[in-house]
Amino acid sequence: MKIAVLGSRGIPNRYGGFEEMATQTAPLWVAAGHEVVVYTTNDHPDPQKSYEGVRIKHIYNPERSLGLAGQFVYDLLCILDARRQNFDVILQLGYTTSGIWSFLWPMKKTITNMDGLEHQRAKYKGLLSVFLKWSERRAVKRSKLIIADNPEIARYLSKYNWPIRTIAYGSNVINAPKNASNLLKAAGLPSDNFHVHIGRIQPDNHVAEILEAAKETGETLVAIGDYTTKYGKKLKSQFDCQNILFPGTIYDKEVLNALRSQCTFYLHGHSVGGTNPALLEAMGCGTMVLAHDNPFNASVLGGLGALWEDEEALKQLLVQRPSDAIRSEQAAISKQRIQTHFNWPLIADQYLAAFAEIQ
Repeated sequence: MKIAVLGSRGIPNRYGGFEEMATQTAPLWVAAGHEVVVYTTNDHPDPQKSYEGVRIKHIYNPERSLGLAGQFVYDLLCILDARRQNFDVILQLGYTTSGIWSFLWPMKKTITNMDGLEHQRAKYKGLLSVFLKWSERRAVKRSKLIIADNPEIARYLSKYNWPIRTIAYGSNVINAPKNASNLLKAAGLPSDNFHVHIGRIQPDNHVAEILEAAKETGETLVAIGDYTTKYGKKLKSQFDCQNILFPGTIYDKEVLNALRSQCTFYLHGHSVGGTNPALLEAMGCGTMVLAHDNPFNASVLGGLGALWEDEEALKQLLVQRPSDAIRSEQAAISKQRIQTHFNWPLIADQYLAAFAEIQ
């Protein structure tokens, strides 16, 4: 098969979930004998033309000059180019800025990963939320098959009575770096008795509740993310206290894995997505997770860690210290869960089965 992947900023991953999925699965599809093209922004920090056998096609991205409107233009240019190629399958990742162009999607060839419940995100209000609901409907109706990354997302999408498959994101089982403490000290970060939050700084990720719980308990929190946005600056100013560290965004995987492996708890506040990559990465490190109580997180954790509804519940959990035996047992189960249900070869095979289904 000749497969195109659209809807992300491209590979190798320097951005987020869709990019990581493409980075991990596309080379596995090539290894299985397929030709794969991943559409990538022309301003990607790694301007290579191929990656582990995957062809990278760079498309002009005017986002720097046009802002959000530039994302719509980038998606349009990707779709127009893909229509001119003889692809057997077009995998469309998301619909937030591409759904408006869905009338151009070759329906018989298109499979769409529907991502999370975008219209419920706090950053999308009013007319934007209405637009995203419309875009969601259009994306479904212009796809031969839709993909849900979480059983709860599939349950929500079942209202459309459309062909659907549930395929999660994947992750890897990661052993703690042998020099984890030294790595953290060298980066100016705590090496023990601390908690970690990693995520986009937006209201539906419950960042304010996480910071509030840390502030009131006095527990040390390493809050990783882009706090240079308007909302981020507001939170950073509001929670300017000695026990909360704001190191900004960190992309060094060794440092991130050291943080996950050494922390007491990994705090996860995402609430309107499906299977969140950051949560899987924490589980792959065997980290004990305290996650916001919603069906998406609960289905991924499968009873591991603990769930919280608000900062009061999180405060009670933060001050607990599970025994080494419990932590060790949970770490082993967590890694096994990743290996069994969320490993990348499994995810890649499930996508190939979905591609074959529409041939």
